[in-house]
Amino acid sequence: MNERRWNAFIAPCIQLAVRPMFLLLSAAFVVAGCNSQDASDLKRDVGQVAKTATRAAGNAQLVVRANATLAQRKGVDVSGLHLEATGSTLTVGGHVKSKEEKATVLATVKEIRGVDKVVDELRIQK
Repeated sequence: MNERRWNAFIAPCIQLAVRPMFLLLSAAFVVAGCNSQDASDLKRDVGQVAKTATRAAGNAQLVVRANATLAQRKGVDVSGLHLEATGSTLTVGGHVKSKEEKATVLATVKEIRGVDKVVDELRIQK
């Protein structure tokens, strides 16, 4: 896979992971000057951010795995695809060039470890 295509699908995943970590670190610095109620509220909020970050990282990991698998599949052009994961559900959108390519994409992602359900939002480009 060439570097440009790799960066196109890995950069958003890295951003998803880095943003919550920055928020957690920022909250840690703020707590030092807070009253007990503020500290309690921040602790609760940071816990929620941590849960969200964990969920987002899991979703991003599944998308990266699917993109990497599809990029290696002969007859599949990943440049027109958009993948989104929510838990073990993978939504495949974008466009493909033919019915055959669509069938290959869908069959491939159904076989990926961690994917229990595939939502087909692919369009065949004419």
